[in-house]
Amino acid sequence: MRKRNVAAAVFAVTCITATGAFAAQPDSPGCFGRDRAAYATVNGSAGVEYPGVGYYASTRAGDNGQMNQEYKDNCGG
Repeated sequence: MRKRNVAAAVFAVTCITATGAFAAQPDSPGCFGRDRAAYATVNGSAGVEYPGVGYYASTRAGDNGQMNQEYKDNCGG
C-alpha cells in the first residue's frame, strides 16, 4: 500500500512538471502592454479628443475586453 502511494505521488509530480515544461508560450510576450504603453505615451495628452487614449476608451465601451483579447491573439502575446 505504501509503495503504491509513493508511486502515485511520484507520477503526479512528474505529470505536473511535464505539463509546465511543454505549455505553449506566446510568440511575443508582453506585446499588448508594450504597444498600449507606447500609444499612451505618444497620444495620452490628447485626452478625450482624437487620437487621445480617452477617445478610444469611450468608443470601445462594452467591447473592450473582447477587443483587447483579439489584439493579444493577433500580436502573438
